[in-house]
Amino acid sequence: MDFHSALTLSSQLLDCDLYRDKNLSVHLIRSDQIHRQVSGNKWFKLKYSLLNAQRQDYQQVISFGGAYSNHIHALAYACKNLALPVIGFIRGQWSEDNQTLQDARRWGMQLKSLSREQYREKTSAQFLAQLSAEYPHSLIIPEGGSSIDALRGVAELMGLIESAVPKIDTLVAACGTGGTLAGLISAAQQTGSILGIPVLKGAGFLEDDINGLLERAGLDAGCDWRLDLDGHYGGYGKAKATHLQEMQVIESLHKVQLEPVYTAKMWRRFDELVSDDYFKPGSVVALLHSGGLQGRRGFKLAQMNSR
Repeated sequence: MDFHSALTLSSQLLDCDLYRDKNLSVHLIRSDQIHRQVSGNKWFKLKYSLLNAQRQDYQQVISFGGAYSNHIHALAYACKNLALPVIGFIRGQWSEDNQTLQDARRWGMQLKSLSREQYREKTSAQFLAQLSAEYPHSLIIPEGGSSIDALRGVAELMGLIESAVPKIDTLVAACGTGGTLAGLISAAQQTGSILGIPVLKGAGFLEDDINGLLERAGLDAGCDWRLDLDGHYGGYGKAKATHLQEMQVIESLHKVQLEPVYTAKMWRRFDELVSDDYFKPGSVVALLHSGGLQGRRGFKLAQMNSR
């Protein structure tokens, strides 16, 4: 992998009775196809943090995530290819047959467990000071990769999206820690609005988090944006049988593979909003497929090859 390589994004025009009946032009942005391991938004969120780690000769990279974290998986692979030592602090305990962490360890990531109580303190000044003292000259990347450097990378993703589908009325994206949405918002030039679908229950706090990221980066919103808080379907990492069935319907209808935690929830909520006439007839809408298909394995779902 080469973070300096030129990238293009493909888009897929989606055709189904629902979108035709509502007179919508709906495009799927295939950022999942950028790289098999560092796919979708992870490529862009990690790019400048890791290039900075190389340039400043940090001793190691440190970050955080759950046992099936797409961020941890992508970070481990990227650090292996950039010859950067990396430590992943994982929330709670995990089983030895966890394929996500098996990959991360095989690629050289040192894994350490944090109790759920400790994990909740991972952004506190005291915790970070102790971590920096124990691991001096380390680059600490927040959970999900949502750093100020991430916004710069995701801004490049927004440029590629607008090149793939010019003059989007609404871009729809799943939202976890808010870094991707903040980067997209900051760089919008030809997009009318951005709709974020948080996959966490009670995620209203993300509005302040996103505004805080923009403020710390010295960036303004390039378009209108809002969060829809009804797309969590039980909460983060939750995927009931009904949700998996809905995901499979979408996959079959549009001939695309999703993962249950982010893209499937985003798309399921989007279809509900379309049914409720949220979007004006004649609108051009783009859905961001943000990758992370390796996460399917946490739900015992097969992962097909992608380029």
